[in-house]
Amino acid sequence: MGSPVSGTIAEVFLQYLEKTYNKHLIDTKALSFYTRYVDDIFLIYDSTCTSPHSILKYIDTIHSNI
Repeated sequence: MGSPVSGTIAEVFLQYLEKTYNKHLIDTKALSFYTRYVDDIFLIYDSTCTSPHSILKYIDTIHSNI
């Protein structure tokens, strides 16, 4: 529902967030693998470097509406 361009705008916004913020997690080797299809996210993380709680806490600080 809503505007026909809302899906495109959401995709552009999510790609920006991924390139800006997820790059940090991948560069620090906290995430081993990350992929997204529309609104489904699959990631593999190194449990010796991070925890699910710390990843979620980091993502929560990125943008208040996510």
